[in-house]
Amino acid sequence: MLAALRHAIGRIEGAPPPIVETPGGPAALGLLPLGAPRFDAALGGGLPRRGLLEARTRAARDSGAAIGFALALAIGFGASPERPLLWIASAEAWRETGFPCREGLLHFGLDPGALVLLRTRTDVDAAWAGEEAARSGAPALTVVEARGNPAVFALEGSRRLHTRAKDAGVPILLVRHGGEAETGAAPLRLLVAPGRAAPVAGLETLPLLGRPRFALHLEKARGLRSRTLCLEWDPHERRFHDIDAEPGIPRRPADAPFHRPDPARAPGAVVALRREGGRPGGPRAPWH
Repeated sequence: MLAALRHAIGRIEGAPPPIVETPGGPAALGLLPLGAPRFDAALGGGLPRRGLLEARTRAARDSGAAIGFALALAIGFGASPERPLLWIASAEAWRETGFPCREGLLHFGLDPGALVLLRTRTDVDAAWAGEEAARSGAPALTVVEARGNPAVFALEGSRRLHTRAKDAGVPILLVRHGGEAETGAAPLRLLVAPGRAAPVAGLETLPLLGRPRFALHLEKARGLRSRTLCLEWDPHERRFHDIDAEPGIPRRPADAPFHRPDPARAPGAVVALRREGGRPGGPRAPWH
C-alpha cells in the first residue's frame, strides 16, 4: 500500500516512479524491476542498473518500437531535468529515425526537459560521447543509437562502453536499427518488435490506438532462457504490464544468412518473361 501511494503521488507531481528498496530484493542485486512480474522473472529480477544493455531491431521500420522502449526505460531509471536521458546519435541515424516531438514525449509520460539530444558527425564520435557520458555519471540513462552493425560498436567498442558504464555505476543502452545479431560485450540483448495495440476500452468502435505494446525476445541473457515476452506500456501510470502474445504479434523466422546461398523457394506460379520482338537475346520486356 505504501509503494502504491508513493507511486500515485509521484505520478501527480510528475516525478519519476519511485523505486522501493527491499532487503535482498532486485535493487540490492543491482537490478531495476520493470513492474511486469513475468518479464522481471524472465530477467532474473529486472534490468541491470549499470553497464551496457543492447536492443536491436530487424528492420528500420521497427525503429519506433525500439525508441519507445528506450524512452520507457529512461522513465524507469528516473530520468529528470536534474539527471536527464542523454540521447546520442550520428547525423545519419537522425536522418533515418527523425527527432522526438515534445507533445509525443508528454503523451508517452516523459518530461521533455528530461531529454538531452546530442548529434554527432559519425558513429565513432557517438561511441566516444557515450563513453564520456558514462564516465561522468551525470545522465540517468545514456542511449547510443546507430544503424546496422557499425564496426565501432562490435566486441571491442561495446566492451569499452560496458566497462565505462559499469565502473561509473550507470546504465548505457545501445540501440541498433536494422542490425544483425553479433558478438558484443552487453550481458543482455533484446530483439524489439512492435506489437498490435489493443482498442481503447469503451471506444472499440472508433479508429483509436491503444497503449503501446512491445514484443521482446531475449536473444542474449547470461544464465537465462531465451524466450519472447510481450509488454504493454501505460503512459499514465508510467509502468509496464505483462500481456499475452496475440495473433497480431507474429513470431518472425530467423533472418536468412547473408554468407550462404538463398534457400530454395516453395513451388508456386511460374511467370514466363518474353523478350521484346520475340528475338532471342533481345531486351527484356518491362515489369508489369
